[in-house]
Amino acid sequence: MFTSIKYVLGENLRNIYRIYCIAKYELLADMRDSKFGIFWNFASPAIQVLTYWLIFGVAWSRKPIGDIDYLPWLVVGYAAWWFVQPCIQSGCSAIFSKTNVITKMKFPVSVLPATVCAKEFFNHCCMLLIAFVTLLLCGHGPNFYWFGLIYYALCSFAFVESVSLILSVLTMLWRDVRKLVTSLMRMLMYFSPVIWECHFADSIPYHDILNFIMKLNPVYYIVNGYRDSVFYYKGFWQHPTLTLYFWAVVLCLFAVGCMLMYKFKRKFIDLI
Repeated sequence: MFTSIKYVLGENLRNIYRIYCIAKYELLADMRDSKFGIFWNFASPAIQVLTYWLIFGVAWSRKPIGDIDYLPWLVVGYAAWWFVQPCIQSGCSAIFSKTNVITKMKFPVSVLPATVCAKEFFNHCCMLLIAFVTLLLCGHGPNFYWFGLIYYALCSFAFVESVSLILSVLTMLWRDVRKLVTSLMRMLMYFSPVIWECHFADSIPYHDILNFIMKLNPVYYIVNGYRDSVFYYKGFWQHPTLTLYFWAVVLCLFAVGCMLMYKFKRKFIDLI
């Protein structure tokens, strides 16, 4: 296990600039394919948020979450999800989409999931800009705890990188993994506190068990962390149990991803 972790970490650290260049190239390629270019990096998440706000906030007359209006509460949570979702979905094809490269030259395959995460991190920054503007318009000014967003962004990157390592290898073994993950991601959003507050009321049967299951979802820690930093003036050190649990899960996922990558590193060409 330690050999595989050392291998993947070493290969990624040695190729940080290559990861940056590939992510930048793919991002610019996407922009060149569109007439409006970078406009869609802001428009796409904005349209998604507006849709959820109209459905859940306006049509369903959602009440404020505590003292927080639903729109800024939704935007901050969705900013975290806008990074997690595309990273996991695109991470499935991180290796498969580069088969023309790995078959023609010696290429450090383990860096490919990181290139996907680096590319999507730019889109995440665009979504954060939308969130900041929304917060300022809704009367939520910056404060010291906003720096916690840096920590939770690192948490997000570590989580999606670990998951992408696993899924990119599994997709090479079984192509159906990509379709399965795409379907499950739709369900995962509703099992995460992205568009609704997941603390079940006492009137709901087995609410304690349901709340406990929700907290087992690593996305819960990330999304709530974004909101804690912006609205509730809480740092990650105020949730020691959840923090330890989250990083334990991430380290386990990363170890599994490294072992899979190390085991099949010489077999990817045969799996194409």
